[in-house]
Amino acid sequence: MSETARKRAAYANGERKRAEIVDAALAVFAEKGFRRFSLRQIAEELGTTHVSLRYHFGTKDALLEAVLQEREKRDRPWREQVLRERGLFDGVPEVIRRNATRRGVVHLDATLLAEGIAPDHPVHEFVRRRERSFHQDVRELLVRERDRGRLRAGLDPDVVAWQLVALIEGLQAQWLYDETVDVAGHLSAFMNYLRA
Repeated sequence: MSETARKRAAYANGERKRAEIVDAALAVFAEKGFRRFSLRQIAEELGTTHVSLRYHFGTKDALLEAVLQEREKRDRPWREQVLRERGLFDGVPEVIRRNATRRGVVHLDATLLAEGIAPDHPVHEFVRRRERSFHQDVRELLVRERDRGRLRAGLDPDVVAWQLVALIEGLQAQWLYDETVDVAGHLSAFMNYLRA
């Protein structure tokens, strides 16, 4: 095997190991939070070594950032396609129905939303940016619905966007406590209120 082939194989193995760690870390952070663990404890939870985590990520914060970036990379294309094809009123409940099949992801979001309130938390700025982006995306979808004549007259897209973001996050938090809460159903009912 040539030196170049060996380097490629080592790189591919390293990337595969990194991806495995990110997947496992997503599950651990979703179930148990992030802040209370040291990098060494996270390694134990993941069934790997502290040295391996340091090698691939350097710090606990960098591991969390990799987890969040990977999750967004996986989810965003599908979510954007659904919202583009189905529109806000029908697309959001579909996205939420998918979330209900991935409890760990919903749990991670709720955990980071709560933990990230502290200004010294490593995800504070990430969550702040994500919330603003979420609001802006919803606002743009509402404006699109308004321009198509499908949004009830007299509603302010900016105000409704904040209400919808709060409703989604609040209902999902309630669902984590009680899985009989029909998040998609409640959102569909709210969407019917918004329709022209």
